[in-house]
Amino acid sequence: MKKLLSFLAVVLLLVYIGFQVFHNLADQIVTIDAQIVTVEDKATCRGILVRSSIAVPGDTGKTYEFLVENGEKVSRGQQIAAYFASPDEAEAFRQAQTLSDDIANAQKAYKEITSDDGGLTLDAVIFDSMEQVSKELSDGRAWAIDEAYSELVQSVIAREYPRGSIADLEQSIAAMQSELNGYRNAYQNGGSLRADTPGYFVRASEGEAPICTPDEMYSLTPDSLSELIDSHEEGREPENGVVGYIVDGFEWFYVCELPAEDAHPIESAGKASLSFPDILADPLTGRVEKVSYFDDRAILIFKCGYVDHSFLGTAVETADVVKRSYTGIMVPGEALHQLDGQWGVYCLSGAVMKFKPIDWVYQGDGYYIAEPSDSTSSGLYLYDKMIIKGKNLEVNKVMK
Repeated sequence: MKKLLSFLAVVLLLVYIGFQVFHNLADQIVTIDAQIVTVEDKATCRGILVRSSIAVPGDTGKTYEFLVENGEKVSRGQQIAAYFASPDEAEAFRQAQTLSDDIANAQKAYKEITSDDGGLTLDAVIFDSMEQVSKELSDGRAWAIDEAYSELVQSVIAREYPRGSIADLEQSIAAMQSELNGYRNAYQNGGSLRADTPGYFVRASEGEAPICTPDEMYSLTPDSLSELIDSHEEGREPENGVVGYIVDGFEWFYVCELPAEDAHPIESAGKASLSFPDILADPLTGRVEKVSYFDDRAILIFKCGYVDHSFLGTAVETADVVKRSYTGIMVPGEALHQLDGQWGVYCLSGAVMKFKPIDWVYQGDGYYIAEPSDSTSSGLYLYDKMIIKGKNLEVNKVMK
């Protein structure tokens, strides 16, 4: 009996010690540093992309070989494509184009090999082209590098052309020229397509026909916008006899619907950040072109100047529209307390507990954004140690 009582006493003692350890651990203070963050209040919407474009008609029974990249900028009168009666003729034309470039590079290499400077002139051209490309990119003028980049590529290919004997290179050029003549004899010139206006060319197979013109978008209502989107997503037949489009405007528009209460601050700001997660990695800025209100709904038209081929061939896209952005100290929900009717946080100043009132400007999912004070003595300040876990929180309490 004494042994049983002794055993029970030991068990009770262990339970008591465990409780005290748990209680002391649970009563420990946990803090985090106050940090300045910026959060964005976004709305996800489905809208349409509107651009000025001109259809490029053609004979869809022919086989086309396009001479410009999809989304490439073209000038008035520039040849866009050649067309042929059969795929075999188009393939012969394609091979002839590639071989023509190879011959030009070989002839350039031949010229440099037979020059007196042993290729130094070509090295200088490569260096100058690299400097020009680098300069344009550093100045943010990516659109201006085409000529310098083309020269650089051709010069590098010529510089790396196999350096055999002059006779070997002459024979190689002659053989390629003979092969080129064979390809040219394998097709008849069916015709060519040229741009009637400057702009960006989009192939019909790579892009969607416009579903709304810039003139029509100003009269859209929430219901008519939804109808356009629904009809597009149900599937639309490509336009007959159209092989592509020339986007002749250097700006495009995004039209979407938002609640009226969200449209007001965007209209006041005059712009908003737009993200298109399906087609572009980085957000861009849309300037407010027009806002039309329909009771508690609004149609917003954003004007965008950033041109990318991804925007040239699509008609309906999902976008994240930043309604507002807020900058301040992020306060976790578990750190927020109320003292004498004032919301605030407990912070550790050294070993002393202080209560700092806050005014938040935004409430997120489990957190608040509070305006920082001018100093740590007047309120919540950068790098203050906010208490997010602890018991018996009291003003001026000294922590041991």
